[in-house]
This record gives sequence, C-alpha cells and structure tokens, in this order.
Amino acid sequence: MFNKKLKSLRLGLVVGGLILLTVIAAGKEKFKPVLGAKFYPPVEMGRPEKGVPIIEPNFHTRIMRITDKSDGYTGPGIENEYARTDPENADGTYLILRGNDGGWYRYRTADFKLVEHLDITGGGEEPEPRWDNSNPKIFYYLYGSKLKSYNFGTGKVTTVHDFRKDFSAVTYITTKTEGDTSRDRRFWCFMLEDYGYRIQAVVCYDKKLNKIVGRKDTFPDNINWVSMDMSGKHCIIGYENLPAQVFANDLSISFSLPNGANGHMDPALTADGKDVMVLQNNATDWISMVDLGTGMETNLLPIPFDVNGDIGLHFSGNGSETPGWVLVSTYGSKNLPTESKDHSWMDTQLFMLELKDKPIVWRLAYTHAYTSLDFSAEKNYFSEAFAAINQKGTKIYFGSNWSNFTTDYSDAYQLTLPDDWRKNLKKSIFSR
Repeated sequence: MFNKKLKSLRLGLVVGGLILLTVIAAGKEKFKPVLGAKFYPPVEMGRPEKGVPIIEPNFHTRIMRITDKSDGYTGPGIENEYARTDPENADGTYLILRGNDGGWYRYRTADFKLVEHLDITGGGEEPEPRWDNSNPKIFYYLYGSKLKSYNFGTGKVTTVHDFRKDFSAVTYITTKTEGDTSRDRRFWCFMLEDYGYRIQAVVCYDKKLNKIVGRKDTFPDNINWVSMDMSGKHCIIGYENLPAQVFANDLSISFSLPNGANGHMDPALTADGKDVMVLQNNATDWISMVDLGTGMETNLLPIPFDVNGDIGLHFSGNGSETPGWVLVSTYGSKNLPTESKDHSWMDTQLFMLELKDKPIVWRLAYTHAYTSLDFSAEKNYFSEAFAAINQKGTKIYFGSNWSNFTTDYSDAYQLTLPDDWRKNLKKSIFSR
C-alpha cells in the first residue's frame, strides 16, 4: 500500500511538457513511489534465488524470480511470450511461459511449479496461446489452419474454427506473435498463409458468430504483424517499412498511423475508455499514442537518444482493468556504443506511463537484462525483457538474463504492483 501521508514532495524540471516529480514518503509503509525521469544508477546485485522476493533498491518495488532450470524446462531459458500478451489466466492461478527453444509450459502461480509441458507445437507457425477471458482452465492456440482450444481441467482439445474451410489454399494462420485479440476474446485478426508462407488474406474472425466478418487481399507493403484493439472495433496491420494501418473490424475503412509508426507498439485503453495505439515514433523519437477512432496523435514522452542511442522499447497495454496506463520496458547493451555519452534514465527500465498529455512516469525497476555485454557483440533476443502487465493491472512479468551473457539465456520474473496503485498515485502528487 502507498503511504497515506507525505513528508515532502519535490517538483523538478519540465522536459518536453512532462512534469518530473519525485515523491518522498514518510511513515511505516514500505512502498514509496518514484516518479519522473531522473537518472538513478543501477545497483549491481547477484541473481535472486527463485521464489525469494527482493526489493528493488532504487524504486522500492517487489521482484521475484519465478523460474529456474531445475524446473525441468528444456533449452537455455524461459520467459513470457511477448510484451503484447498476458501470460496469466482469468483468475491468476496459472501462467503460460515460452521456453527459448520454442517449448511451452504451464506454471502454477501459488508456488511457481512447472505443472505441464504443453503439446501445442508442430502447426507450422507459433501457437500463440491466449487465455479465455472468463474460464481459467481454457486457452486458445493456433495450429496449422485451425484455431483450437484446450481445457486443461478435462484434457479436451477442440477445433474452434478451421480457416481452410473458408480458403482452400490456407495452410497456416498467424499474427506473427505480435497480435492479440479483443479483450473479450470475441474478435481475432489473422494473416492467412499458404504452404509457402505466402499471405493469401488478412481476416477478422468473430468467435461468437463463428465466421469471418472482414477480409482484405491486397497490401501496400510486406506485412510484419496483425492485431485487434482492446474493444474489437479495429484491426491493425503492421508493415515492414510503412506506418501501420488501422481498419474497422470489417476491414473496409482505414487510415495510416503517423509517419514513423513502424516500430514497436501496442493497443491500450485511456482512462475514459478510448482505444489508442501506444508506439515509438521513429520519426520524432517520442513515445506517443494515437486515438484509433480519430487518428489524433499525442506526444507522451521524449526518448533520450541524445544521451544513449542504444535504447529499444516494448509496450504492454494489456491492463484493461486499470485503463489509462501502459507498461514500458527498455533494453540495450550493458556497455555503451562509442558515440553515446552515457547511460540514460530510460536504459533497461520498467516504468508505467500515463496515457494523457503531460503524463506521470512511475518508475518500477531495472530489469538487469542486457542484450549483450558490448554493443557490437551478438545480441540475446530473449534479453529484451518483453515485460507484460496482466489484465488486472496487478502483476508484471518479464524475462532477464541478469547480466549473464550465456547464449539465449533468460529466466522469468514477476513484479508485484501495490494495491490500489492508481488511486494512491493520484493522491500522492499535486493537482496539476
């Protein structure tokens, strides 16, 4: 819980319209929120033992390593699949984690025991498991041309829909891992591919009606990924070179996101329930959000590339029960590129970013995940952290190699957010 009384509040600089704040809390409560864009040097520490919580020394949050090689997973490491999907089931009792060799595992959150090696691979593309929004024992996955469901309570596998019945040439369905469904799991956006992985169409599938409700066959660029937004009103197509495009869910009306919107991004909800896309704008070097109803872009936070050019970003807007915020995770090498001046405040960070003009930045943790020791060395893709917030907005999951540069190594970590954090954050700062 947050402290009810504040001993002092320091107001700092205004950078790019962002109010920088640091809260100094008093009292017996352990949690003290740290806000703003001040640089705090990371504190070097040994890798935590599995199941033993630690307190992040700069930002006072609770972190715990939740996996270990002794669990029995194969391959060099394990973590949540990606930033854009929630690994936690409907009641928070189980997680699905992806081994770095491509295996999939179900973990129990009560003790973080590996309870099942999931038999969901072999369909030709990644299975992309997505939990049901209400039944905690069911998740959906992709296998060849089929959307399937698995009930681990009964062991029953069911084919929800076979897209080969709609398109005879379709062999695989995919979002290329970066896509998610509407939050109620009704609407799904898929790329349909033939045997040679050539795209035949992009479709929007309505699971409630069990039919395709939108289809598009021609595209201005090679497609990188597809996704639905939170409400199910929009399909988004991400391209390799051009800005992503936003469509109505029947794929009939579209507009392009702003120039520069072809990097990492994720749909989210504002506090008043609007669908937005939060993104790294490569043309302006800002984190921004775009209203998916109007196309209006709002700059949120400048990225300090002038200090360090080696900053990668991922976004997680999964926390639909705590709308108005997005989780940001950043990654890079431990040793700086030669042209960079220093490490920036944003390096290898987890922070929550408010979705409004002049947002609050709530600092959460250093990830201790580095893609390489030296910038020019071979990169460990699984050390990009891929931090994902759960739908409830209570837990964050991320991968880290914890400064261990063994090839493709990572373990999964959980950061627990304090109760009622949105309400108490608002209480802890001046009216703006």
